[in-house]
Amino acid sequence: MKHTIQTATSLSLSALLVLLSSLPSIAQLPAVRTPAPARNPNQPRVPPPPPGSSLPPIGNSGSLTSEAAYTLGPGDRIALDIFGVPEFSKEYQVLVDGTLNLPIIRSVSIQGLTLQQAANVITQRYEPFINVPVVTVTVIVARPLNIGLAGEVTRPGSYKINPTREGGGVKFPTLMEMLQLAQGVTSAGDMRNVQIRRPRRGGPEQVTNVDLQDFLDTGNLRQDVTIRDGDTIFVPTARALNTQEVRQRASANFSADITKPIGVVIVGEVNRPGPYTVFASDVRSSNQQTELSFVSIDQQQGAVVGLPTITRALKIAGGITTEADIRRVQIRRRVRGGNEQTIMVNLWDLLQKGDTTQDILLQEGDSVIIPTAATVDLAEVSQVANSSFSPNAISINIVGEVIRPGALQVRPSTSLHQALLTAGSFNQLRAKKDRVELLRLNPNGTVSRRTIEVDFAQGLNPNNNPTLRNDDVILVARSGYARVGDNINSFLQPITGVATGISAVSGVLTGFQSTINAFQNLFLGGDFERRNQLRQIREQRQDRQEQRQDRLLDRELQREDRLRQEEDRRLQLEDRQRSIDLQNQQLLIQQQQLQLQNQQPQQMQPPTTTTTP
Repeated sequence: MKHTIQTATSLSLSALLVLLSSLPSIAQLPAVRTPAPARNPNQPRVPPPPPGSSLPPIGNSGSLTSEAAYTLGPGDRIALDIFGVPEFSKEYQVLVDGTLNLPIIRSVSIQGLTLQQAANVITQRYEPFINVPVVTVTVIVARPLNIGLAGEVTRPGSYKINPTREGGGVKFPTLMEMLQLAQGVTSAGDMRNVQIRRPRRGGPEQVTNVDLQDFLDTGNLRQDVTIRDGDTIFVPTARALNTQEVRQRASANFSADITKPIGVVIVGEVNRPGPYTVFASDVRSSNQQTELSFVSIDQQQGAVVGLPTITRALKIAGGITTEADIRRVQIRRRVRGGNEQTIMVNLWDLLQKGDTTQDILLQEGDSVIIPTAATVDLAEVSQVANSSFSPNAISINIVGEVIRPGALQVRPSTSLHQALLTAGSFNQLRAKKDRVELLRLNPNGTVSRRTIEVDFAQGLNPNNNPTLRNDDVILVARSGYARVGDNINSFLQPITGVATGISAVSGVLTGFQSTINAFQNLFLGGDFERRNQLRQIREQRQDRQEQRQDRLLDRELQREDRLRQEEDRRLQLEDRQRSIDLQNQQLLIQQQQLQLQNQQPQQMQPPTTTTTP
């Protein structure tokens, strides 16, 4: 029994020693585990040491001059250092509910707290158990960040970012890095009012405006704000487009990639309206197509590289026509939220004043509209025709008595006189030099034909020397002397050469007639007389069809009148029948009343009694 008591005592002492060796700080604890007595307020308290250099970067707190402290959350791995208590000083993981599981004090909620606030909370929890605890909290591994990007960015959405360690600390992404991750800001974005929305514990979210245009202008790095977990970056749509700023930030690393092909629609006064894909580089077969604005030309490879501007898009669409109003060009752009933004462009200022801001950068989904000019200023036609967004050449045809008849490629500003000179001018012996005919294909499919008096002394004017359009045809007829000469030659040939002369004259006439017929087949659909006959036949058919429809309509109206009359007669018969029935009912009622009247006197007479004597 004595041996047993000694063994138990030795075991108890051994267990106590093991406990004391594992928790040496318990020697500082009171004997009774009760809250420590109140400390003398006059007694100086040892301040905690300042946070170490391993603190993570801090973000914007409503002002670009000061950074807000990092707030803890689920997933953070921290280092807890309690001065004089190395057993509790170790690394801890913040749990999914935002708490730490610490020795003695167990669960402590630190979600949404800064490092200093978390250290103060832990200090207060340990004060009943440790004399003057000095607690330091340091982030070892920061949790993944969930960042939202919305507005005028190429790829809006939610992004998950893992902070990296750099220089012994934790590096968080900045605003520009996040914009790069979303593939940049579109040209419609308002770079002066980028919003960073940050949630706060127990209060409304904090909204901070950042002016990234100030960074581009002055290089102010304070605009590149550090982004935190739960932040939302919103790039609003600019109310008014500043083309100078758009072109300036086109080369910024946080702007949308301008080298990618974009789809646009070009309509109005262009030679080939329709949808187009504008690339950052185009390969041309000849140097005629390399006259683009704001481009660099590789002569060896034939590649044209440049920004997707409106002048470049007009060039790809075949250039503008001579009827285009370049002062009121419209760009209709769909912005975030489904709204449409209309941008007015004055390309005339680009040509006259060198205003490069008018050459706007296009973006995906833009619609370019080139309106028709109310009046065409002939003094401006040549200047516009020589611009980079006009076609390099137009195609015309000159037939008849000129030196070199046929199809010609001329500049867009070419006049009628210049075209005749390009074809070698008139055949002086055979041409009718005082007037020519101009045939023009209209946009609605019709062909206009007008006679123009030729006077080479006249300048550019719509009556005597108009500017030509694409697919115009100039007819130069024979003079009267040429026609008479051709007829006389056919009779004065020797008898042996009569057949040859007739064949020659017939060949000339046939060739000219073939040219006229080819033009008629090309633009007018066949012979004039045959076309008139066909038109008359169509009109007669249409008249007969209209007469047939009128007769059918008359028959239908007559049939409806007959049906209406029959219906009226039927209704009248029904009314008569109802009146007869009503009269019959009244007669029947009267007869019944008479019968009742006849029966009543008989009932009122007293019965006859017979007395026997």
